Amino acid sequence: MKVGQRAEAARTRLRSGSARLARSVLYLAGGFPVGLVWLGCCAVLLGLGLATALFLVGIPLIAAALLSGIPLGAVERARLRMFTGTAVPSPHTPVSGGGPHAWLRKRAGERATWWELAYAVAHCALSIGDFVLVAGSLTLSLALLMAPLLRRFTPDGQVRVAVFQAHSDAQAVLLVLCGAVVLALTYLALTRYAAARARLATGVLTKRHDEAGTDRDERIGQLVRSRARILDAYDAERRRIERDLHDGAQQRITGLIMTLGLARLELAGADTAARELVEKAAEEARTTLRELRELVHGIYPATLTDRGLSAALLELAEDSVLPVEADVELAERPPEAVEAATYFVACEAMANVTKHSAATGARLSLRRTSTGLVLEVYDNGVGGADAESGTGLLGLADRVAVFGGTIHLSSPVGGPTLLHVEIPCGS
Repeated sequence: MKVGQRAEAARTRLRSGSARLARSVLYLAGGFPVGLVWLGCCAVLLGLGLATALFLVGIPLIAAALLSGIPLGAVERARLRMFTGTAVPSPHTPVSGGGPHAWLRKRAGERATWWELAYAVAHCALSIGDFVLVAGSLTLSLALLMAPLLRRFTPDGQVRVAVFQAHSDAQAVLLVLCGAVVLALTYLALTRYAAARARLATGVLTKRHDEAGTDRDERIGQLVRSRARILDAYDAERRRIERDLHDGAQQRITGLIMTLGLARLELAGADTAARELVEKAAEEARTTLRELRELVHGIYPATLTDRGLSAALLELAEDSVLPVEADVELAERPPEAVEAATYFVACEAMANVTKHSAATGARLSLRRTSTGLVLEVYDNGVGGADAESGTGLLGLADRVAVFGGTIHLSSPVGGPTLLHVEIPCGS
């Protein structure tokens, strides 16, 4: 049983080794016709292009020759997939729409295109050596293994294979042994060399690390810019809603209050119940107007638009139910988007102080540094605030992250709490 298992394992290793050798031979030898076809096509394109360049007809031919590494790269990736058994991704970015001109511009601007062209030139030289190595090593191995048979077909009964000679059957058998050794060495050399060539081709014909990093940075930059555009659109929509409520609904409610006041004067001598209903309606209208004004102020305060961030923060401190010490130092207004982000961060921070801190006092400060704005909100409350426990502070971090800003929270249990915000902005 053990002998049979060892024999089966030996046969399995032999089949695996034979398949690996066959794949290596096909991969190395198959590169020669690929390189030969590419060289012929490229030479024709360049020759015709240079000959007709003065008539502008040759310019597309020269461009085709320069971009000829792209199809060769695709063929080589297919050969790599057949040799390794794994897919080899293309380094090129897909082009959607725009027609041939967009495709040409995109491919001409990619470093992968020129890496493929360089690989094509090197492949032409290497494929000749690959073919000679495969043909020579296999021919030598097979000739040595077939030495006894070849000796039967020679007139003088002598066999000469490279530096090996056989004048008798015993010497021919010795050549067979030498052929087995050469075949084993050929297996090791071809399989390892094919693996090295495959690694070289994979490194050149797939996405390089620096290109991958560049693409990743570009995608991150696009996401940041997209988030900034969304935030700008969101703030613009808030301003529009504030304006519509201020100029529309507030004015109509104000008119309603005046009309009810006139109605109350007209009903001065009328039934008491009617006067009470009018008075109640007027009070409800005044309450609605007051709540609407608070809502409008929370959406986008007119002070922020008309007088800037300094005045808006001072108004925020004055309207707080807690005693708030405001220290705002701004010589000039920052960009509008930065103003809005800073103001709403301050609003959210002050709302958290009012709701959760149990503080008896707070301090709100804003100053301009050489790199941007620094906002600090301090309270003497119970502390214990945790940025991970809710979405409020995370939302603030997301808002300032659009501008590359940072938020630091210090809130030990027992207090005090300090929220430190830095937002870069232009001068």
